[in-house]
Amino acid sequence: MTSGTHASPIAPDGPWTAFLRAVPTGVALLPIGMLFGVLAAQANWGAVDVLIFSLLGFSGSGQFALLPLADQGLGILTMLLMAISINCRYIPIAFTTSSRLPRHPVRRAFFAHLLGDEAYAVERPHDPHASILAIRLTIYGAWVLSTLVGAFATQLIPHSLLVGDINLGFPASAVLLVLSLGQLKARVPQISASWRRRLLEIGLCVAVALLLFTLLGRAWFWLPSIGFSTWRLWRAGA
Repeated sequence: MTSGTHASPIAPDGPWTAFLRAVPTGVALLPIGMLFGVLAAQANWGAVDVLIFSLLGFSGSGQFALLPLADQGLGILTMLLMAISINCRYIPIAFTTSSRLPRHPVRRAFFAHLLGDEAYAVERPHDPHASILAIRLTIYGAWVLSTLVGAFATQLIPHSLLVGDINLGFPASAVLLVLSLGQLKARVPQISASWRRRLLEIGLCVAVALLLFTLLGRAWFWLPSIGFSTWRLWRAGA
């Protein structure tokens, strides 16, 4: 057998190591989930309502967006369309992670339900099913439990501390920004293109984003990129 110069493949992490990898992200989500639970309780949602909503509608941004809509008495179809538009970013994510899911339909659906932005950032392509389940359950459980704790803690927090303008998106955005930077740090060195081409493509993406922001506004500028990413991944067979 001849010796080569290629590096040996990275050994996949076991479930316990994967769990430890996901714990910091789960901890970072705790204050955001508690904030949602507090606001939901102040909107007269019971603890059971918060629990069911978090279990079935696992989406931080979607849950925050639907909370005021529910208070306005809007129809279920309107809220469903709003949730789909907010969470359509999961479509390209689902394409890129479909090969990591088990083949059994029930298990596959369960794994898919646990997928979120944070789990997608923490997972690695070589992780086995048990490790992926450990990561997704850790983050999912941290979110659900934190929203429930927030609902119960409402009576301990003075109402005056939660009035006025609160930027609900900032904590979640900060967590996603850190995770995104970690993904870029891990994946950019694997790109074989020259730095000149990388900078050109990054500049093109920024220019297109600014153009769409100008044309469509801050609420909808990202939708075309979601559609393009989904189409590109579908064409690539990801």
